[in-house]
Amino acid sequence: MYELQFFATDDADWAQRVDLTDDRTNLPLDTTDVLFELEVSCRGSTYLSATTADNSIEIPEAGTIQWRFTKEQMRSLDIRNTYKVGCRMTNGTGTTQLFTGSLVFVGGGFGA
Repeated sequence: MYELQFFATDDADWAQRVDLTDDRTNLPLDTTDVLFELEVSCRGSTYLSATTADNSIEIPEAGTIQWRFTKEQMRSLDIRNTYKVGCRMTNGTGTTQLFTGSLVFVGGGFGA
């Protein structure tokens, strides 16, 4: 499992791409028939979530996942908080916590 740090601003979409590597082979992770689930939370409450089940997480190529939360969706977050991010994957062998991390959400300042 990896610990990642993400940054987003309150005046734009949060679009993120993560490249995944198989630790054993050092090749892109096989994402065939894998369910990926992402959650952004703070103090026990979930504010954003995405999954490959509803295509809110996409797999543009083997070993890569990406998501986009719109500026409107990001309005549920507060710039005074740092959020927890977790992503897990489920395949034929079970469920694995892929990464955890934090999302630093700041004021963009471009729209003022």
